[in-house]
Amino acid sequence: MKDKNMENHTEFKSHDFYLCACVLASGLPLKRVDRGDGKFMVFVFDDPEFRAEQVISDHWDRKLMIPTRRVIDAIHELRTRLHSGI
Repeated sequence: MKDKNMENHTEFKSHDFYLCACVLASGLPLKRVDRGDGKFMVFVFDDPEFRAEQVISDHWDRKLMIPTRRVIDAIHELRTRLHSGI
């Protein structure tokens, strides 16, 4: 899901942890983690060029090529952000 604010800036938001790890490992910067409905947290990425859609499409089509070390680092970063309350 995308959200445009008044500055014509776009964001990609999702609560899917591992999908967000792929997005982060693909180079999109994580802006913040918001509290969603209930116990879910929402990861918010800076995505002015709408790259997240292509990353997700490539992921589901099994075409996404990311070094495993970057994916592992992304998982660690997301877990740290969740547990630190940031």
